[in-house]
Amino acid sequence: MSQVSRSPILWKTSCLFSVALSLMLSIALPAAAQLTEKDIAVMQQRIAEEGLGFEVGLNDATQYPLEQLCGLKEPPNWRDSARFVEFSAKGPIPPSFDWRTRTAGGMPPIRNQGGCGSCWAFAAMGALECAIKIQDGHDVDLSEQWLVSCNRHGWGCDGGWWAHDYLCYIGDQCDSIGAVLEQDYPYTATDAPCSCSDPHPYRIETWGYIGAAQGVPIVPAIKLAIMQHGPVTVSVAVDNYFQAYRGGVFTICTAAEINHAVVIVGWDDNLGASGAWIMRNSWGPNWGDSGYMYIAYGCDMIGYAASFMEYDGGVALSADVQSGWAPLDVNFDAQSGLNLINWSWNFGDGATASGQAATHTYTQAGTYTVVASGIDSLGQVRSREKINYISALADTVRTVHTGAVCGTRLEVPVSVRNSAPVRYMRLPIDYNGPVDLLLDSFSTAGCRTDYFQKVSAVHADLIGKRLTLQLISSELQTAPYLEPGEGPVVRLFFTVPDQDHHGEVTTIDVDGYLSYTPLLSWPLLEWTPKTLNGSVTLAINRGDCDGSSGITVSDLTFLVNYLFRGGASPVPALSADSDCSMSVNINDVTYLVNYMFKGGPDPASCF
Repeated sequence: MSQVSRSPILWKTSCLFSVALSLMLSIALPAAAQLTEKDIAVMQQRIAEEGLGFEVGLNDATQYPLEQLCGLKEPPNWRDSARFVEFSAKGPIPPSFDWRTRTAGGMPPIRNQGGCGSCWAFAAMGALECAIKIQDGHDVDLSEQWLVSCNRHGWGCDGGWWAHDYLCYIGDQCDSIGAVLEQDYPYTATDAPCSCSDPHPYRIETWGYIGAAQGVPIVPAIKLAIMQHGPVTVSVAVDNYFQAYRGGVFTICTAAEINHAVVIVGWDDNLGASGAWIMRNSWGPNWGDSGYMYIAYGCDMIGYAASFMEYDGGVALSADVQSGWAPLDVNFDAQSGLNLINWSWNFGDGATASGQAATHTYTQAGTYTVVASGIDSLGQVRSREKINYISALADTVRTVHTGAVCGTRLEVPVSVRNSAPVRYMRLPIDYNGPVDLLLDSFSTAGCRTDYFQKVSAVHADLIGKRLTLQLISSELQTAPYLEPGEGPVVRLFFTVPDQDHHGEVTTIDVDGYLSYTPLLSWPLLEWTPKTLNGSVTLAINRGDCDGSSGITVSDLTFLVNYLFRGGASPVPALSADSDCSMSVNINDVTYLVNYMFKGGPDPASCF
């Protein structure tokens, strides 16, 4: 393959083979040859007849066979070792968002992969170049050829998969990690052998897949990842209409198999019928709308295997521990390939320090954002911020101590104190004891979690009197996490049947049982809170000697008959203990007389 020059128009792309059918005209378009003006005319006729809102035409990409452009190849079982991260909104998501207009100077120039199926490399480098522009404020041209030539997976112009690991922690064929500058490793659009003589100044700190492990992530999750981490890499199923796209909202969604890697830089809910992604391609600025495409949400599987990356701003920040019980001692360290000086730290709790390494103690419970900064050779400050990076915990799950009366319904709140945000909580409840309690129901109404979208039992044993609840703010990342705080998260409702266990106590145990333990978690942290058990004591209706409802003259008569005339014994016996002396005698008669006829204290008050 001949060498492709790399001037202001930079060659970049890749995708698998795909066939497009003109469904309305039943005319097959070529899949293994470049598109012609006749092919374009067929497409334009269909678009006109169906009244579709986009245009097609000859461009830089149409001079290549589609199979030569599309080189994203999905490995088998890639999910087994993948890291999936959920994204949850803590507020409204804007109807439109575009990193091109939100970044001074816009996004870096559109690249062109030429006739090499290296879209997988161009997507990775494209997302990193955009992140550098957003955070550092300048354009950087990174080398895709380094990835094509030096990866250890055997990927090349005939295809590959996400190569983000080489920007983060996996060494290339030369055991080097991090991106290489284009000027040090020029693009040739060939499977040239690897060269080991380049510096690697740019890295990412981590990366992950967006949302659930199956299918295309939901639209809100991708939007949040774009806002929080910058443009994201996604796969898409490409056909000849996609290849010939010139502008408008792309809506012919007939391609069935993902084969191409691209970058999404934003969205607009007002475009097309129900909104569109703003997609950045690597087929040169002559393709599409100056190298970009507006493509309807869900069209051609766009977003499949979507991934985000965290660019470290030239600074890698680490800590020996990220969570623990307050007071929490943390040792911090910062690294950079940019030879930074004058390092400084902001620990998020008002304390600061200097030096490339630092130690800090978090005395108060909470979740803290940490920033490490240094100065490069040009005098510019380079910094790395890790939001909610350290969690100093003082978290508890507890129930209350309360009394219960036979024949009534009892409410027992379960409270949580959380120092970090919580998306998921697991709460084991064991209420087996002398006082017979029958669980009726549970509810988050009026609790801190009343907006949680899933509240259910993952285990229930009503005979053994125990259950484990799970509370999830949202399985589809449409509800915010529970903010740090303290208070009830669920209420348990019991029926207290008639029984002769007055004065006895049943513990409401939240320590856990069998394999069910208390757990709090969100995507950045999972932890076990401390527990404080409560109890239920079966109350005695003191003064109600005859077992009827309420205290009347018949109770006084019953007590006199029992004490002086050999009458029946009260059940329970201490129901006749009106003065709480723990014995039944003439004083209890006096106490009842005073209560009933002289305004004395209620017997119930001495419980």
